[in-house]
Amino acid sequence: MKARRPAEGRDERWARVIVESVLSVPVKRFDYGTAPRQVDALVLYPDRVAALEVVTDPDQPFNRQQDALHRNKTIDIPGLRKSWIVLLSDQAKINNVKRALPALLLDWQDNPRPKRPTWDVKSSELVRLGIKPSELERLGIKPSELDLLGITSAEPIDDGTESGRVWLLPEHRRGWAGDELTVGEWVTRILVGKARDVPEKLAAHRDVAERHAFIWAIPSSDMGVQIQLEPGDDHPFPVTAPTLPAGVTHVWVAGHWRKGVLAWFPGRGWWRTPLSWSSEGPAT
Repeated sequence: MKARRPAEGRDERWARVIVESVLSVPVKRFDYGTAPRQVDALVLYPDRVAALEVVTDPDQPFNRQQDALHRNKTIDIPGLRKSWIVLLSDQAKINNVKRALPALLLDWQDNPRPKRPTWDVKSSELVRLGIKPSELERLGIKPSELDLLGITSAEPIDDGTESGRVWLLPEHRRGWAGDELTVGEWVTRILVGKARDVPEKLAAHRDVAERHAFIWAIPSSDMGVQIQLEPGDDHPFPVTAPTLPAGVTHVWVAGHWRKGVLAWFPGRGWWRTPLSWSSEGPAT
């Protein structure tokens, strides 16, 4: 009986599709789990072969939360007269939120809390930094129920057509657009730090002319990187080359929620590929 081949991951599959779309050459899956430390795919140029290894920014707590959100995008609470949108920080634990929300929202719909002034420091931000509620109270800051759950906002949908449906969504991250150094420095940090096995796997694959690292940025990644992935002239474009470890010759950067795809090739530098990416797939 043949060994069952492991399924290809979503990020690996879409990375292959993106590279194939941009380069107009076949990109074939290579890692079928038949040997340890295989690269994910091979780029089949007419005159040469390149190795491709895919990595997602390894923010493990965020990735675990995203997996949980994929399984729990909505919850239904009998008695709610409207639909609600609940935005979650990356510190929120989905199971804790699901247990606490029914009582909280049923109370809130009849006894709405006053909105905090926009200039007020959010205790949720302090909780996110690891400051304990008891320490906040000594400072005269009392975290709300939502702050302690990692909920950044909870609002009813006035024009919603469903009652009792609650949508759990990650909060929109904020940050600055970075500068021409941002993307190159981020790539270097990823490849020499949290994902240093990527260059090691690429270097170990013999008889290839190029070794490509494809990095997925996620919503908790450096906001400057995410912003620069978006096509447009209203923010800096990366200029500085990444300092690549041995084993990596080419770099691709794409984002789960961002439309553009950037690439760095030797002799060409950073360039914006002619591809628009979305959750439905790439389109040139």
